[in-house]
Amino acid sequence: MPDIILAATQRCGSTMVVEDMQNVGVLGQPEEWFLPWSPEKPGINWTERLAGLRRRATGQNGVMAVKVMADQLQNVEGCLSTVVHPCETGDFPHFAAAFRDALWVRISRRDLVLQAISREMSRQTGINHATASADVPHFAGNLMKGYDPAYNEETVYDYDAISDRVTSIRAESRIWDHFFESHNIDPIQLVYEEVAADPQMAHIDRMATEIGLPRTWSRIPRRMTKMGNARNAEWRARFFRDAAERGSAGDHRTGP
Repeated sequence: MPDIILAATQRCGSTMVVEDMQNVGVLGQPEEWFLPWSPEKPGINWTERLAGLRRRATGQNGVMAVKVMADQLQNVEGCLSTVVHPCETGDFPHFAAAFRDALWVRISRRDLVLQAISREMSRQTGINHATASADVPHFAGNLMKGYDPAYNEETVYDYDAISDRVTSIRAESRIWDHFFESHNIDPIQLVYEEVAADPQMAHIDRMATEIGLPRTWSRIPRRMTKMGNARNAEWRARFFRDAAERGSAGDHRTGP
């Protein structure tokens, strides 16, 4: 059964996709399994570590799925360089070789400014995700159980911080662009705004069809709820006003 690799950037909506995949129960156990990996850690047997990752990321039907952030690639490549024969060409050749036959899924967000604001909100509040109800379990980290719309009322707007985060998101997106181009990979493209607005969860059908799974699952409503609120929208409007005053509005359009 093919592996599924989710290629993402922080605050792009990838956890929502992960929840959908886990809920249907046939698309692996995708999480950021590579998060603690670092080639600077001494005494690690990376062959065993990769095998352990595969066990944890594989569902009962044999499908393995893992989510990888662009800023994790350098560490992952360094670890795999000792245990995987590399591809002959392309970026991060050991990483690409480890998942040579995978289904690649690229997750992105159309509005980069709102993504940058979400990153800044997360940094200031320490909260990354929320469930609508306080009494439901969830796998996400830095979780607010039971959404409180006042959770970010003490946050402080910072134009420069948001601008820096837009720049970072663009750079991370370019990393994935070049990776796919260098290996002639044509990933499934998922856009947060479209996935969030689709109650039929067509992205689940698309992934399952690509790896040859029969449609034998039920769609389960997400436990997660949207974090962004009026404060996010206010910051976005203020950011574009400030960008215009600084003469850089053209550098901060919503897309890449």
